[in-house]
Amino acid sequence: MRGMGRWLVALAVSGAGAWCAGCGSTKPKQERAISVMPTVRDVPAPLRGTVGSEVTFIGIEPTLISGYGLVVGLNGSGGGILTDAVAATMERMMALRGITSSAQVDGTALDLGDRAMTARELIRDKRTAVVVVFATIPPGAPAGYQFDVFVQALNATSLEGGTLWTTDLQLGPSEPFGGVQKKVIAQARGELFVNPFKDPGSPEAFRGSDVARVLGGGVVTSPLEVGMTLDNPSHARVRAIVSAVNSRFPPGPGDRLDTAHGKDDALIALTIPAGYRRTPADFIRMVQHMPYDARIPSEVHAKRFGQALSEYTDLTEELMWALRSLGDSPGVRSELRSLYASTDRDVRMGALRAGAFLGDEAAAAPLQEIAASSEGETRLEAIRMLGQVDGGFRVDRSLTEMLNHPDRWVRVAAYESLAKRAERSQAMRLARQERELRSGLGQLLNAEQIREWARVNLPGDGPQPVTRRPIDGRFLLDTAPGRSGTVYVTLQREPRIAVIGDDVVLSRPLLVSAWDDRLLLACDSPDDPIRLMHRDYKTGRVTVQEIGDSVTDLIRFMGHTPTPENPEPGLALTYSEIVGALAAIAEAHGMNADVVTEQDRLLAELLEARRATQVTPRPEGPDDETGRFPLELPSLDGFGEQEPVRPKIVPLRPSEGLGEDRPES
Repeated sequence: MRGMGRWLVALAVSGAGAWCAGCGSTKPKQERAISVMPTVRDVPAPLRGTVGSEVTFIGIEPTLISGYGLVVGLNGSGGGILTDAVAATMERMMALRGITSSAQVDGTALDLGDRAMTARELIRDKRTAVVVVFATIPPGAPAGYQFDVFVQALNATSLEGGTLWTTDLQLGPSEPFGGVQKKVIAQARGELFVNPFKDPGSPEAFRGSDVARVLGGGVVTSPLEVGMTLDNPSHARVRAIVSAVNSRFPPGPGDRLDTAHGKDDALIALTIPAGYRRTPADFIRMVQHMPYDARIPSEVHAKRFGQALSEYTDLTEELMWALRSLGDSPGVRSELRSLYASTDRDVRMGALRAGAFLGDEAAAAPLQEIAASSEGETRLEAIRMLGQVDGGFRVDRSLTEMLNHPDRWVRVAAYESLAKRAERSQAMRLARQERELRSGLGQLLNAEQIREWARVNLPGDGPQPVTRRPIDGRFLLDTAPGRSGTVYVTLQREPRIAVIGDDVVLSRPLLVSAWDDRLLLACDSPDDPIRLMHRDYKTGRVTVQEIGDSVTDLIRFMGHTPTPENPEPGLALTYSEIVGALAAIAEAHGMNADVVTEQDRLLAELLEARRATQVTPRPEGPDDETGRFPLELPSLDGFGEQEPVRPKIVPLRPSEGLGEDRPES
């Protein structure tokens, strides 16, 4: 909220108390009314009359949440010593959840042997670890919002292969039993991802295997309220703002309440619309920058904001959000289109960002031109924006051609945009066939179920040649065509691997070893079959299998868990193990593809949340450092100042860390 955050608020309050006209006077004392000067904000001229110029937002800071949890499924690396306070906390938590020596845990994540254990025995078992889970949730995150969580072990040397048991997440840093207990607003659970790569942007302390994350493993259960308070109470202004917000964001599918609801002459409650539940911060920014005077047509506001883009170069970001807040209308599109050809780069890009967000197909041509003629981050941003606009078949064809670009950065950006366009196309196609789609119970799928099914199942047979299939519900596997091979790995939200290239295959001859020879791939000559050997570190079971040379088939094989319903062979590896195996293959030059991954943003977000809350951990005793809440996040120097706004990718060379330079901004 850069623009609104730097607006200064000046509040002048003057009052007069009862004044005695004179001692000994027989006239009764009269009290003068208290006079309160209105709040006046120092608002830049183009942003006067916007919602943010009249209100203070409540609950829009990133929120730090945390909790103590239990990880199971380790290979003898857990069960270390805990402080008494933390041990008591875990024992009490598990007792409340029915984990006792008589509990039935067969077939669950807590099934660790032939007999059920007490809570104390469980947390001391070498196959379990007590951890601290912490994360941030964005402003306005609604119920059901999913997010990544960071996991740090308290009594384990490694979290590899573990699964996080359902953990309650409270506001701020959690305290052991006996401390202040805060409101629980989210839960986290799921398979741990231990990043096998070294990131030069993260501190040394966070490179071990005693830290991990669960991608998309957190879910908001009790959302924090979001609202606005008027600087100067006024029923008329509350009605005007509520009307403007509800007109711009009317209830849609999945919405049960109006978006804005006036409580009194100063308080307005906000509900995140269903369409913005995955991007609540975008909704907040648009409300913040939208004009509230309904008497002025949107095209007039658009012209004012558009002209200001050229005059106020330091307000480009704010004016872009103001233009987005107006919504899609002929007048708004006309003003934006007049700016697409501007010779001022900032003006042009600001208008294109707004136009792409609103889906204006006229933004496609200038974005394609920028993607073809620019370099570095500008080109990548233009490619990403092409994933938002309509533009039809020409945009799809242009992005498909970019899959053949010699720059891996361009190939991955083009794939991401094609995937987004394919998701929208699939959702529209399925919506037209809604009555033919039925769930397992024979019920009609609702709109949200259709969107979700469309998002995780892409056919690859349309103008967007991206195929997507879920692998045992653990991660998504995408494929896309191209002359150069690239394997792209995500580190945020939903686990996803994309194989970009027409013929991404393993090399022959081949020799790859990973994890102290627990995984071996070997082929002695170009004509020999490729042999795979894997030893499961938990069970000791050895799998020996001849495999083909397709990298896509190998990923599918490594991730599949054989079941009676689907007995095809598979290794049932975790997502992080699969990523590590791919890195080992790439390091050994074992395939004709690069391996790249997203830039990691989770730690940066945690640092920002800590900076906002100024968390100060405290020890349980004078000499007890191990009992501290381990939010000892590293120094911000050289790391926390980077902006985790636009996702980037970094090439991976496991032996060298992140060895190549990123494209110039």
